[in-house]
Amino acid sequence: MEKIIDVKWHSSQQMLVAKLSGKLNAEDIRHWNNLLLGAMDNLNDNSVFKIVVDLHGFEAEDMEVHKQFRTIIPALLADYNYRIGYLDMFPEANIELKQTRGIRCIAMANVHHNAEKMLDYQTRFGNEHEHYFTESDMALAWIKKYVSAN
Repeated sequence: MEKIIDVKWHSSQQMLVAKLSGKLNAEDIRHWNNLLLGAMDNLNDNSVFKIVVDLHGFEAEDMEVHKQFRTIIPALLADYNYRIGYLDMFPEANIELKQTRGIRCIAMANVHHNAEKMLDYQTRFGNEHEHYFTESDMALAWIKKYVSAN
């Protein structure tokens, strides 16, 4: 499977789309993290954003790469006052929410190819501002329509 390491900011929709696919190594994950950080640097102070984390077809090269990968999104979003629901599986996960430069994440769509896992996560952790999908187009359709209550 082809490697995809991509982060795109869609300013008209205030939406970040972060995608990983293929069998990726530690350098690939570092590159993706740098792309994410660079995208966040370009957001306006005191703004809001939505995010799609699309991991359809992603496979970590080994457990060390998986460990490196799995903390990136929860830590990044915690900096923008968002706590991912699936952190409830890890009571030891001590994530401090911040509001960097006044920016807030208001919604998240998660995409992964494991249908059983996504159904479980949607049932356990999904809510009005966080959903889990197996299809990228469904995630994009949902988040594009998402409007924050506040």
